[in-house]
Amino acid sequence: MINELLVAATAWSLESILQDRNVPYEFRDDEEYKYFLKVWDKARGADKKLADRQARPAVRRITSKEPYVFLKGGEPLRIRFNYLVRELEEDSFGEILIERPEFDWHVSISVKSDANVLSSMKVADRSPNMREDNFVSRFNEIDDFGERIFHVPCSNEYFMDMNEILQSFEPYDTETWHELLSEDEFLYGKLIGPMLKAIGDELPRICRYHPEAPQKMLDFFYGKYDYYFIKPIPELELTRIGCVNSHGGLGCMPNNSNHTIQPVRFPTELLDVRMATGKYGEISRDTLQLTFDGGWAVCIRLSMDEKHIEDRNFLMNVYLPVTPFGSYRDQVSWEK
Repeated sequence: MINELLVAATAWSLESILQDRNVPYEFRDDEEYKYFLKVWDKARGADKKLADRQARPAVRRITSKEPYVFLKGGEPLRIRFNYLVRELEEDSFGEILIERPEFDWHVSISVKSDANVLSSMKVADRSPNMREDNFVSRFNEIDDFGERIFHVPCSNEYFMDMNEILQSFEPYDTETWHELLSEDEFLYGKLIGPMLKAIGDELPRICRYHPEAPQKMLDFFYGKYDYYFIKPIPELELTRIGCVNSHGGLGCMPNNSNHTIQPVRFPTELLDVRMATGKYGEISRDTLQLTFDGGWAVCIRLSMDEKHIEDRNFLMNVYLPVTPFGSYRDQVSWEK
């Protein structure tokens, strides 16, 4: 989830730091900018103060790693929001984008309650306008994630497996459907578990014949711009900061090949696919874990789309369970 007030506090903290350093800047004046101005103006005084305490020291630490932020003499530093209409900024995962286009320099900041979540996409959804006598057409195309992510179509085996799973619950009416969803054996045993197995069987097929697939997968979900994430920890009164510098875009030094943050490259090989395990070793019922070289891992969590439950949609949430070795990690205490 996005903490909208914290997004606004992060942006205004950045603005304050730039003003203190006399750095020219400009916000993109659009619907998103007006939205966050309204969020900030409508917030109560105590909430605004808390968000500012959480954000300001984190933004100060992040900007200290980014010399490009404080350059003077060229075009103004550009700041824009990327929240309401994410498809407009598909290249970025963060909610706040900072850039100097003349230097081809872009950094984003993600402000999420779960900073590791990379993407959410549909696996299958039923279209009510399709012909009733053709089952395969009644589903609005089972997502060909191979084509979309890797530009390699999924195999016939994958579509046959998914069709068989989806067909198994097609006869149930809406009332029975809601009752069945409350039964774990049906939800996980008949639907989510088998669908994850089909996905887990397909990924090694793709990677086996296409060595570039692991990097394409991370590039697809991660985006083209490297990002920082900030996450307040209320019980400790500190804000955690992290990043994964996989494109080498963070910590760049102007006119210098050195970095203040070590780049971490994307993986090249899929090593293992299995159901994820919990903190105490329990086997997950809804999450698949992919392990790659270089310390990378990606989890795929499958769930029903509760907003469109009547249409029986399924969502795939992709996230990083761990931050790869070599990425920047830090924490700062809240301002008093």
